[in-house]
Amino acid sequence: MQAFAVAALSIWLCLGATTLAESHGPQHCTSPNMTGVLTVLALTGGEIKATGHYSYDSTDKKIRFTESEMHLNKTEHLEDYLMLFEEGVFYDIDMKNQSCKKMSLHSHAHALELPAGAAHQVELFLGSDTVQEENIKVNIWTGSVPETKGQYFLSTTVGECLPLSTFYSTDSMTLLFSNSEVVTEVKAPEVFNLPSFCEGVELEEAPEGQKNDFFSLFNSV
Repeated sequence: MQAFAVAALSIWLCLGATTLAESHGPQHCTSPNMTGVLTVLALTGGEIKATGHYSYDSTDKKIRFTESEMHLNKTEHLEDYLMLFEEGVFYDIDMKNQSCKKMSLHSHAHALELPAGAAHQVELFLGSDTVQEENIKVNIWTGSVPETKGQYFLSTTVGECLPLSTFYSTDSMTLLFSNSEVVTEVKAPEVFNLPSFCEGVELEEAPEGQKNDFFSLFNSV
């Protein structure tokens, strides 16, 4: 865990953090409702796994992610997920063919919310610490996800607790989630409504030994 945190922090510093601020051990924070663009990069090989628009309901713990048509490397259908963390299920939606799969989610952890057990590491500036318009103050957090045996390194803004980027690593994957074009509201809450062709779909059992979670979904696309 310590080696992972050191390596991840070194990468973060190389990406443009210029001034470290003294850590005062901030309290755990909660993301607001959000919409934005999520891009997922596999650090092994540098492959873009997915990029698309998302909506996040931080109160009811729901995410709708719709892959962008600009992701031209896709040979299969564009990914469209509705994740209902409180219910422990997700829907894999195919709007083109009007088909739907319903499967279990085995972890509540994801890249748009600071996990409950996250440990604060440091507070720092990205950009200039002397010109207010040219910096952003962020908190760096690390932790693990017991259900997946994964480790993460997550940055959030100081104040609104907006997640900026997340490094996530297990024995089988190392992913970077980048959050951009964030708006702190969901103007179209109907995106969380199931399409009519998904209603009544039976829960499918995952293959033996497979556990579905937010991170593994994006690793498999």
